[in-house]
Amino acid sequence: MYRPWFSLLFIPLLAPACAPAENTVEEVLPVRHVVILTDTLQNGHLIAGFRDSLTEAGNRVLISGYPGETAEAITARLPWLLQPGVDLFIYDQKLAGKPGEDSLRNYLDRMAHPAEVISLQRLSPQ
Repeated sequence: MYRPWFSLLFIPLLAPACAPAENTVEEVLPVRHVVILTDTLQNGHLIAGFRDSLTEAGNRVLISGYPGETAEAITARLPWLLQPGVDLFIYDQKLAGKPGEDSLRNYLDRMAHPAEVISLQRLSPQ
């Protein structure tokens, strides 16, 4: 006569083979939040490929800026831009020139924010 509970005795024998290895560790890289500050109307088509390569590398990318934006306007928008926890700003000097970049750096220094600022011209081939 067959007893159904008897088949339960084989489970402890099979379970170790089915269980995942205990020493498997997947390294999860943190997602970087990147803001590209550029004149989106003038340079949007040039920045699209750059944005796509950053996105494919696992970054979250935001492009921000408009024609004629001043350093003061950039500084006024920074609290909003910093909301998602920005790790890197890529600044295009065609947006508001060197004063815009200086304002950005000064604001981050005053707020003791750890975000890095890189000039887009430094990344682009001359």
